[in-house]
Formats: sequence, C-alpha cells, structure tokens
Amino acid sequence: MSVSRRLFLAALGVAGVSGGGLARAGDLPQPLVVYDDELKNGFQNWSWAKAQLAVSVGNGKPIRVEGEPWSALALHHEPFSTEGYSKLTFVINGGKDGGQTLMVKAMADGKAIDADFAIQLKAKTWAVVEVPLKDINAAGKTIDTLVWQGQAAAYPGYYITRIQLE
Repeated sequence: MSVSRRLFLAALGVAGVSGGGLARAGDLPQPLVVYDDELKNGFQNWSWAKAQLAVSVGNGKPIRVEGEPWSALALHHEPFSTEGYSKLTFVINGGKDGGQTLMVKAMADGKAIDADFAIQLKAKTWAVVEVPLKDINAAGKTIDTLVWQGQAAAYPGYYITRIQLE
C-alpha cells in the first residue's frame, strides 16, 4: 500500500464529531469536523462549482469538485469564532489530471477575507494539507465559510475529505 493511500485511509479512520449549532469557542468541539464522508456540525454546501458530496472512492466518500474559472467549493456555517483553533486541515487529491491551483480562503459576513494562500494538486495523489489560520487571515476571527477557489481557467475534478479546524 502506498504512503499516500495509507495517509488517506488513516485520515478517514478518525471518528467524526457530530452536534448541533455552534456559536461560542467554548461550545466548539476539538477538532471541529467540517466534512468526513458527509457534512458535519451544521456546515452546508454553498458552492459555486460542481460539488458532488459523498462520492464513493475506495473506503471513503470525499467531495468531488470541478468548475469553471473562479468557481469554488464553499462550505458555510452560521458565524463562529476561530478562537482556540490554529489550522485548517484536509486531505485532497488532484484526480486523474491534477495540476489544479486552488486559493484557500475564509469568509466573514459573506465576504472573502483577503489572503493569498494557494495549493497545487498532484494527479492521483492524496495529500494531507495544513493551512495555518493566520496564513488565511482567519485566526481569532468570526467566520462563516471556508472556500477552495479555482483560478482563471476551468479545472478538472479533484477530491477533498476529512476537512476540519484544529
């Protein structure tokens, strides 16, 4: 079994957290699971890209995303504080083609928080990504959406799962 496959399966093996609405940092579970085979903890799909939830891939059910220029996977929640969290983590795969460049952002009050954090995906390779919240200007802020936005060209499908704030 390849290292990337083991990382992916290990990421899927961690139990998710379920619960109701979240408002204050003290009420938020550690870690705050956004997606793990399904949306968790009150998050909703508000994407403006083609986002298919719970696509069967191996032993997991990641989100498959493809889109037109500037489209994005957007996972929305009622506003909550990131106080007590230091990073956004997720497991991602560039699909059969790879090469997608995605900007990772947070939103507050329905507007993107200005940040220049980009990742580039590799074909057929699962990777664990850690995004420090300070690098997307979301540390200690009240946010309502996490976004993975494509750039100026249409992009082929990629897969993402085990999304959480830690």
